[in-house]
Amino acid sequence: MTTLSIAAEDEPQAARLSRSEVIEAIRTLTEAEKITLLKIAKIYSRTTSFGHDDLFQEAVCRLIGGSRALPREAPFLSVLVGVMRSIAWQWRSEAHESVDELPDPRCAETSAIASIDAVKTVDFFADDPIAQKIVVAMMDGARGEELQHLSGLSKVEYETKRRKIRRRFEKLAD
Repeated sequence: MTTLSIAAEDEPQAARLSRSEVIEAIRTLTEAEKITLLKIAKIYSRTTSFGHDDLFQEAVCRLIGGSRALPREAPFLSVLVGVMRSIAWQWRSEAHESVDELPDPRCAETSAIASIDAVKTVDFFADDPIAQKIVVAMMDGARGEELQHLSGLSKVEYETKRRKIRRRFEKLAD
């Protein structure tokens, strides 16, 4: 998504949410959305030396602080997941020497409130935990044989689940 890579200063002010609008979007997250966001943060943080709470809090801080823009038209939860993924990639590729930095008190407050459009996607497969696991892995960037391996299914079983997932997405789109 190109809107996530645009720096805050490059984007017109009216095209992105203000700090107070971002805080309000965080406050209005449902408990289910918060839980899903933390599950997604857990997946992304596996390859970093930081915990999922750190990843989630950092994403929220960057959105509130304005270093990551939140386009007005973009779904809030999708942007938050994208920011978490971007931060995880950044953390993977650079050595972190100062883990002992004090967190911004505003971030601690919002982290308790926080957690995605990905929530709706994952919840859409609540009746099928294996399909749900595949969807979460897909959102994490897994593809093909890796998805089959992660699901623990045979080739035929995996293809059947994949068709089920595709059909549900098609129904959702209609």
